[in-house]
Amino acid sequence: MKTRLKNLFIVLTACFLVAIVSDFAFAGQKVRIATFNCEFLINNKVHVKYGYPYTLKKLADKDLWNQTGYRDQKFLEAVNAVSGFIRTINADILILTEIGDTDDFDALSAALSNSGLPYPYSELCDSSDPTGQHVGILSKMAIQVQNYDGKKIIPGRETYLLELDDADEADTGLSKGMHVTFQLNNKTAHLFAVHLKSERDGHEGDAQRIAQASIVRRNYLPFVNQGDYVIVAGDLNDGRSQPALRRIRGLDDIWPDLIQTGLDSYFDKSKLSERWTYEYKGDRNQIDHILISYSIKNDCKRGGIDTSVVSQDNSLVSDHRPLIVDLDFR
Repeated sequence: MKTRLKNLFIVLTACFLVAIVSDFAFAGQKVRIATFNCEFLINNKVHVKYGYPYTLKKLADKDLWNQTGYRDQKFLEAVNAVSGFIRTINADILILTEIGDTDDFDALSAALSNSGLPYPYSELCDSSDPTGQHVGILSKMAIQVQNYDGKKIIPGRETYLLELDDADEADTGLSKGMHVTFQLNNKTAHLFAVHLKSERDGHEGDAQRIAQASIVRRNYLPFVNQGDYVIVAGDLNDGRSQPALRRIRGLDDIWPDLIQTGLDSYFDKSKLSERWTYEYKGDRNQIDHILISYSIKNDCKRGGIDTSVVSQDNSLVSDHRPLIVDLDFR
């Protein structure tokens, strides 16, 4: 009997010490999450980065870009420019939008690794977008992609009205996005990396973007309700208080479920004028976002959510600026 009690005491003590060590290992964890639009880092559309139109129409332009090896050379120059800039961000988890297919994504990963910033974990969504754009994730921490019917997408479809004064309807999915999980502060975190419909298509584009926002919310809500960490990040193509952001956060409901890290309270007060991520015809807006659940905020230290935007003016890198959120847990 004494031997059994002694053995039980040893086992319980060992479990207690493992728990203490585990808690200590995650105590005070600091994590940097960033999202960055790479602006057509896509081999067959990389000419956009060099000032050419999306569709090459002039015969001279076509002849130039169709020269053997020319496009690949220019794509590699763009990859090196983007990877060099990404090194300055040095995120633990990086969400990338407007990235090309697997070969394009692998080229960027290799350039980062060769420059001394390897990301051992990476995932690329199964986009069906006709522009060839994908959403990718590079991570220093292990991530697990969630497959839906064998595809790395955010599942579901949503109906939207084609015109404000007409009953005609269409429906949309969200192939430029994916759901991955990872361990954050010793808890399960669900990251929804997304790129929503562009703002350049009038009412129909706006309606489609809000419908896609509904798909995102419908997918993350069960995890918020069970107390898991939830992050929605990427190029959402809407400002901080515009309809798509309101829909994703839950402001159409009684209470928001996600925090807008782009608010004044999470930025350095001296840099509030610099929190834009995209400029179009002189109009500067923050359209790239990182939204986090209240469960994350509640586990961070006071003042432990710090948002910033990194300036960059190299057109070969992007026409966007990255948004960064540093999380400092208790």
